[in-house]
Amino acid sequence: MPKVVKGYRKQAMDAIMESASRLFFELGYQECSMDDIAREIGVTKGTLYLYFKNKEELLFQVCKKNMKLLEDSLDQMVSENILESAKSFFKAELELPEHLRYHWIFALGEINKNPRVKKILMDSYENYEKIISSRINGLKLKGLISNNADTRRLSLTMIALHNGIMMSMMQGLSETEASAIFEAGIKGILEYSDY
Repeated sequence: MPKVVKGYRKQAMDAIMESASRLFFELGYQECSMDDIAREIGVTKGTLYLYFKNKEELLFQVCKKNMKLLEDSLDQMVSENILESAKSFFKAELELPEHLRYHWIFALGEINKNPRVKKILMDSYENYEKIISSRINGLKLKGLISNNADTRRLSLTMIALHNGIMMSMMQGLSETEASAIFEAGIKGILEYSDY
Protein backbone atom coordinates (compact mmCIF):
# COMPACT_ATOMS: atom_id res chain seq x y z
CA MET A 1 0.00 0.00 0.00
CA PRO A 2 1.38 3.44 -0.86
CA LYS A 3 2.15 5.98 1.84
CA VAL A 4 -1.03 7.54 3.15
CA VAL A 5 -1.99 10.81 1.48
CA LYS A 6 -4.97 12.88 2.62
CA GLY A 7 -6.80 12.49 -0.71
CA TYR A 8 -6.59 8.72 -0.39
CA ARG A 9 -8.12 8.52 3.08
CA LYS A 10 -11.04 6.25 2.12
CA GLN A 11 -8.76 3.98 0.06
CA ALA A 12 -6.32 3.71 2.95
CA MET A 13 -9.08 3.01 5.47
CA ASP A 14 -10.58 0.34 3.20
CA ALA A 15 -7.17 -1.33 2.78
CA ILE A 16 -6.59 -1.31 6.53
CA MET A 17 -10.07 -2.70 7.26
CA GLU A 18 -9.72 -5.42 4.61
CA SER A 19 -6.42 -6.60 6.10
CA ALA A 20 -7.74 -6.33 9.64
CA SER A 21 -10.85 -8.31 8.75
CA ARG A 22 -8.79 -11.13 7.28
CA LEU A 23 -6.29 -11.16 10.15
CA PHE A 24 -8.99 -10.98 12.83
CA PHE A 25 -10.55 -14.04 11.19
CA GLU A 26 -7.28 -15.94 10.67
CA LEU A 27 -5.54 -15.10 13.97
CA GLY A 28 -8.47 -14.17 16.20
CA TYR A 29 -9.15 -10.66 17.40
CA GLN A 30 -7.25 -11.02 20.67
CA GLU A 31 -4.18 -12.55 19.03
CA CYS A 32 -4.02 -10.07 16.16
CA SER A 33 -1.99 -6.96 16.88
CA MET A 34 -1.88 -3.58 15.21
CA ASP A 35 1.72 -4.52 14.31
CA ASP A 36 0.41 -7.57 12.42
CA ILE A 37 -2.03 -5.42 10.45
CA ALA A 38 0.57 -2.74 9.68
CA ARG A 39 3.08 -5.36 8.54
CA GLU A 40 0.43 -7.00 6.34
CA ILE A 41 -0.26 -3.81 4.39
CA GLY A 42 3.26 -2.44 4.47
CA VAL A 43 2.89 0.64 6.65
CA THR A 44 4.04 1.62 10.11
CA LYS A 45 1.83 0.98 13.09
CA GLY A 46 1.69 4.77 13.58
CA THR A 47 0.02 5.08 10.19
CA LEU A 48 -2.86 2.91 11.40
CA TYR A 49 -3.44 5.33 14.26
CA LEU A 50 -3.96 8.15 11.77
CA TYR A 51 -7.18 6.38 10.79
CA PHE A 52 -8.23 4.37 13.82
CA LYS A 53 -7.92 5.41 17.46
CA ASN A 54 -7.09 1.86 18.58
CA LYS A 55 -7.67 -1.80 17.74
CA GLU A 56 -11.14 -1.75 19.29
CA GLU A 57 -12.15 1.14 17.03
CA LEU A 58 -10.77 -0.78 14.05
CA LEU A 59 -12.79 -3.86 15.07
CA PHE A 60 -15.91 -1.69 15.37
CA GLN A 61 -15.43 -0.23 11.88
CA VAL A 62 -14.61 -3.64 10.35
CA CYS A 63 -17.76 -5.18 11.87
CA LYS A 64 -19.87 -2.24 10.75
CA LYS A 65 -18.54 -2.43 7.18
CA ASN A 66 -18.84 -6.23 6.90
CA MET A 67 -22.37 -6.30 8.29
CA LYS A 68 -23.43 -3.54 5.89
CA LEU A 69 -21.98 -5.55 2.99
CA LEU A 70 -24.10 -8.56 3.95
CA GLU A 71 -27.23 -6.46 4.55
CA ASP A 72 -26.88 -4.75 1.17
CA SER A 73 -26.43 -8.09 -0.58
CA LEU A 74 -29.47 -9.54 1.18
CA ASP A 75 -31.57 -6.48 0.41
CA GLN A 76 -30.65 -6.59 -3.29
CA MET A 77 -31.22 -10.31 -3.75
CA VAL A 78 -34.41 -10.95 -1.80
CA SER A 79 -37.29 -10.60 -4.23
CA GLU A 80 -40.79 -12.03 -4.55
CA ASN A 81 -39.45 -15.50 -5.24
CA ILE A 82 -37.99 -16.20 -1.82
CA LEU A 83 -36.63 -19.64 -2.71
CA GLU A 84 -34.72 -18.37 -5.74
CA SER A 85 -33.59 -15.29 -3.82
CA ALA A 86 -32.34 -17.42 -0.94
CA LYS A 87 -30.43 -19.68 -3.32
CA SER A 88 -28.87 -16.68 -5.10
CA PHE A 89 -27.92 -15.03 -1.81
CA PHE A 90 -26.35 -18.22 -0.47
CA LYS A 91 -24.46 -18.85 -3.71
CA ALA A 92 -23.11 -15.27 -3.71
CA GLU A 93 -22.09 -15.64 -0.07
CA LEU A 94 -20.15 -18.82 -0.86
CA GLU A 95 -18.15 -16.88 -3.43
CA LEU A 96 -16.88 -14.44 -0.79
CA PRO A 97 -13.46 -14.95 0.78
CA GLU A 98 -13.72 -16.81 4.09
CA HIS A 99 -12.94 -13.76 6.21
CA LEU A 100 -16.00 -11.98 4.76
CA ARG A 101 -18.22 -15.05 4.70
CA TYR A 102 -17.58 -15.73 8.38
CA HIS A 103 -16.84 -12.19 9.58
CA TRP A 104 -19.44 -12.39 12.31
CA ILE A 105 -17.61 -15.29 13.97
CA PHE A 106 -14.73 -13.15 15.28
CA ALA A 107 -17.25 -10.48 16.20
CA LEU A 108 -19.23 -12.98 18.29
CA GLY A 109 -16.10 -13.55 20.36
CA GLU A 110 -16.25 -9.90 21.38
CA ILE A 111 -20.02 -9.56 21.81
CA ASN A 112 -19.96 -9.75 25.62
CA LYS A 113 -16.79 -7.67 25.96
CA ASN A 114 -17.54 -4.84 23.58
CA PRO A 115 -20.96 -3.13 23.74
CA ARG A 116 -20.36 -1.32 20.44
CA VAL A 117 -19.73 -4.58 18.58
CA LYS A 118 -22.77 -6.13 20.30
CA LYS A 119 -24.92 -3.23 19.08
CA ILE A 120 -23.69 -3.66 15.49
CA LEU A 121 -24.51 -7.37 15.55
CA MET A 122 -27.91 -6.81 17.14
CA ASP A 123 -28.82 -3.99 14.73
CA SER A 124 -27.71 -6.06 11.78
CA TYR A 125 -29.74 -9.06 12.94
CA GLU A 126 -32.80 -6.81 13.24
CA ASN A 127 -32.16 -5.44 9.74
CA TYR A 128 -31.93 -8.97 8.27
CA GLU A 129 -35.23 -9.82 9.91
CA LYS A 130 -36.86 -6.62 8.59
CA ILE A 131 -35.65 -7.23 5.03
CA ILE A 132 -36.91 -10.82 4.95
CA SER A 133 -40.16 -9.95 6.76
CA SER A 134 -40.95 -7.18 4.30
CA ARG A 135 -40.60 -9.65 1.41
CA ILE A 136 -42.75 -12.23 3.21
CA ASN A 137 -45.42 -9.59 3.85
CA GLY A 138 -45.34 -8.70 0.15
CA LEU A 139 -45.97 -12.35 -0.69
CA LYS A 140 -48.87 -12.41 1.76
CA LEU A 141 -50.44 -9.40 0.05
CA LYS A 142 -50.22 -11.20 -3.28
CA GLY A 143 -51.74 -14.36 -1.84
CA LEU A 144 -48.55 -16.38 -2.36
CA ILE A 145 -48.17 -17.08 1.36
CA SER A 146 -51.05 -17.63 3.76
CA ASN A 147 -52.04 -14.56 5.75
CA ASN A 148 -52.05 -16.85 8.80
CA ALA A 149 -48.30 -17.42 8.50
CA ASP A 150 -46.29 -15.75 11.26
CA THR A 151 -44.00 -13.40 9.33
CA ARG A 152 -41.51 -12.85 12.12
CA ARG A 153 -41.16 -16.55 12.90
CA LEU A 154 -40.65 -17.38 9.23
CA SER A 155 -37.93 -14.78 8.82
CA LEU A 156 -36.16 -15.74 12.06
CA THR A 157 -36.31 -19.41 11.09
CA MET A 158 -34.68 -18.61 7.75
CA ILE A 159 -31.94 -16.63 9.52
CA ALA A 160 -31.37 -19.45 12.02
CA LEU A 161 -31.15 -21.98 9.17
CA HIS A 162 -28.57 -19.81 7.39
CA ASN A 163 -26.46 -19.20 10.49
CA GLY A 164 -26.53 -22.86 11.50
CA ILE A 165 -25.40 -23.98 8.06
CA MET A 166 -22.59 -21.41 8.07
CA MET A 167 -21.40 -22.74 11.43
CA SER A 168 -21.55 -26.30 10.06
CA MET A 169 -19.44 -25.24 7.09
CA MET A 170 -16.79 -23.94 9.46
CA GLN A 171 -16.79 -27.43 10.97
CA GLY A 172 -16.31 -29.15 7.60
CA LEU A 173 -19.69 -29.30 5.83
CA SER A 174 -19.00 -29.01 2.10
CA GLU A 175 -20.36 -26.15 0.02
CA THR A 176 -22.34 -28.61 -2.08
CA GLU A 177 -23.98 -30.18 0.96
CA ALA A 178 -24.54 -26.77 2.54
CA SER A 179 -26.28 -25.45 -0.57
CA ALA A 180 -28.52 -28.53 -0.81
CA ILE A 181 -29.43 -28.35 2.90
CA PHE A 182 -30.11 -24.62 2.69
CA GLU A 183 -32.40 -25.05 -0.32
CA ALA A 184 -34.25 -27.97 1.30
CA GLY A 185 -34.58 -26.00 4.53
CA ILE A 186 -36.02 -22.93 2.81
CA LYS A 187 -38.45 -25.15 0.85
CA GLY A 188 -39.51 -26.82 4.09
CA ILE A 189 -40.02 -23.50 5.84
CA LEU A 190 -42.09 -22.18 2.95
CA GLU A 191 -44.17 -25.38 2.72
CA TYR A 192 -44.88 -25.17 6.44
CA SER A 193 -46.08 -21.60 5.93
CA ASP A 194 -48.64 -22.66 3.26
CA TYR A 195 -46.48 -21.16 0.52
